[in-house]
Amino acid sequence: MPVAQSQILIAATPEAVWALISDLERGPEWSAVTLECGLTSPRPVGLGSTYRSVSKFAASRITTEHEIMVWDPPHRLVSRVTKGAESLFTQLCEPADEGATLTMVNEFALPRGVPSLVGEKLALQVSKTLSEELKRIKEVVEEAHRAGDAQCSSGGR
Repeated sequence: MPVAQSQILIAATPEAVWALISDLERGPEWSAVTLECGLTSPRPVGLGSTYRSVSKFAASRITTEHEIMVWDPPHRLVSRVTKGAESLFTQLCEPADEGATLTMVNEFALPRGVPSLVGEKLALQVSKTLSEELKRIKEVVEEAHRAGDAQCSSGGR
């Protein structure tokens, strides 16, 4: 199974990072490929929750269904595709000296008959996409963090 992975340091608490990545409906805000994302199970989101995602891949729109397999706020969120191309997506958020380190790992199966060399090239491309998404998450979380700091320093005015 090919594995794509990327990591970034974010100048905010793990809780601030978790607030964004665990709000599944905000996925299109930071994802480079997700067009739509919505819950298909009741709130609150947690272990066993399900959601549907519409993503772009090349010139196609692909709809997948997912289930949350691990829910460990604010540290670890793992979801697997239950309908669509087989995949396991892990988001790991760990405290760091200057904020939080967010790691994304996507393990995915190749269709039968696809050579492993293609899988390696695809894993590199997916890793680049994950890096782009991590940069977007960093921007969103750090901007919210700066806005919160500014509000606090002005006395909430």
